Amino acid sequence: MEVYMKGIVLKIKSPKNFHNRKNNITYFIKRYGIFTMFLISILVGFILGIYFGVNTDLEFKKSFDFLFPTDFTSRASLDYLGVFSCNFAPIFIFFVAIFLLGFCPWGNGLTPLVTMFKGFGMGLSLTTLCSINGLKGFGFFLLAMIPGFFVSSASLALQGEKTFHLSANVFKVIIKKENISLELREFVEDSATCLFIAMVGSVVDSVLFLLLYFHFFNI
Repeated sequence: MEVYMKGIVLKIKSPKNFHNRKNNITYFIKRYGIFTMFLISILVGFILGIYFGVNTDLEFKKSFDFLFPTDFTSRASLDYLGVFSCNFAPIFIFFVAIFLLGFCPWGNGLTPLVTMFKGFGMGLSLTTLCSINGLKGFGFFLLAMIPGFFVSSASLALQGEKTFHLSANVFKVIIKKENISLELREFVEDSATCLFIAMVGSVVDSVLFLLLYFHFFNI
């Protein structure tokens, strides 16, 4: 842009990187927006789980141990395979639920609730540890449970993203009667990768749990 003042020409240029930044933000939203949405839903569930956990008695929280780690004493008495099974079984349930929602035209609306419930459970786990062991419980959660929780959450968010796209296409085919390819083979292959990542997260969770539990709580 040029401005003329008493014979002096002033050239004012827009920032060179302005359009690049705008394009980068647009690209990020298009590429990672849905994945980020599922991560946010897990975080929201985690916060809700903490709020619910601090207002709930311990025995009630332990009744959720089949879905979330809340009865740590019983879990610590198991061998490695038993701990791995306890960690992986709930993740597998969440994974199957998200996977099947991909074949439903309304799956987009329900899938974030499943990932939110995953975060909710980890919030319960944190409050259970803190109510029993105080600061030691909080430290154990950070060192032994957060790494596996991060990996498994990333796998569920990735699966949620794949489910979101498939469910949108199913909606177009069934409701709008559009003739488009559902790309089911690609969906199944991507889902297998997400399940493998979830399994790795359960392995990490199990190893850290058994390595650190007795050191933290001197049992």
